[in-house]
Amino acid sequence: RIEKSALMSVAKPYKTIHNCPNCKQLHPHWDCSLAPALVVKPGEIFSLTSPDASNGLLTRQSTSTDMARIDYNKLDPLCGPVFVEGAQVGDVLKVEVLDLELGAWGWTGLIPGFGLLHDEFPQAYLQTFDLTGDSVEILGERFALNPMMGVLGTAPRMRGEFPSIAPTVAGGNIDVRYLQAGATLYLPVFNEGALLSGGDGHGLQGEGEVSGAAIEAPMTSTLRVEILRGTALAAPVLDMSTRNYPETEYRNFLGIGPDLMAAARDATRYAIDALAAVHNIDPHVAYAVFGMVAELRIHEVVDQPNWVVGCMLPRRLFGAV
Repeated sequence: RIEKSALMSVAKPYKTIHNCPNCKQLHPHWDCSLAPALVVKPGEIFSLTSPDASNGLLTRQSTSTDMARIDYNKLDPLCGPVFVEGAQVGDVLKVEVLDLELGAWGWTGLIPGFGLLHDEFPQAYLQTFDLTGDSVEILGERFALNPMMGVLGTAPRMRGEFPSIAPTVAGGNIDVRYLQAGATLYLPVFNEGALLSGGDGHGLQGEGEVSGAAIEAPMTSTLRVEILRGTALAAPVLDMSTRNYPETEYRNFLGIGPDLMAAARDATRYAIDALAAVHNIDPHVAYAVFGMVAELRIHEVVDQPNWVVGCMLPRRLFGAV
């Protein structure tokens, strides 16, 4: 486990050359016609400082009422684009994540109309967290913070504006929780200069970000890029480690049926009901936990006509039950 305090106290073996603090060109969409906010050479180290996923619309004092009024179109603001000198269409951009530094606070919750079960949980909900320590408390249990980038990608080939919240073959809002310090992301280049953008800092995210939000937080990401020629990619590839997620004991709720999405929804629904009953809390409060610590996995794909999907929750959330 790499704790936040340890990350912040260790002397960095590199010097940041370029900074894009509180990027003046935050953009809530992908657009290959945007002018670069930063120009770097291959091998140079730079940082992007982005606000939380709400684009600053939520504060420590915000309530669920504020969440209900949030402007969905302003979510997941991107910092960039970064123009990488020499990058050409058909190249691969190698992006090393050297360091991720969280802001002092973050939030999770339910955004109306968003999340795997948004139709069953239409209410807004908000919970905030102090992120100045190494862990947060969730339903009476301590969970170590695991900073990760939710969004990192290059601009798509097509001209026009495309929502930042949707992942594409150029990367973007992939929300793979292993995109942490030490990971390397390989991205297709569809435009001259690659036009790299990033943001959507997370303090802790479950597998699948099931309820629609992790612990969303401001973040400074320190990156290094290289250009790989002659190795074109159809979609992103990630070199990563799972060592920062040491949880090994789970209670796994299975959804089984001929439709993959229906099986995923069933598994999640069963897990919500069980967690809400154990803690005597409203189901929507239990559901909000899932974006931070649940792990949604496909267990079985070959024994058709049915799929098997598991919604895994840390066993310790259920105590002795």
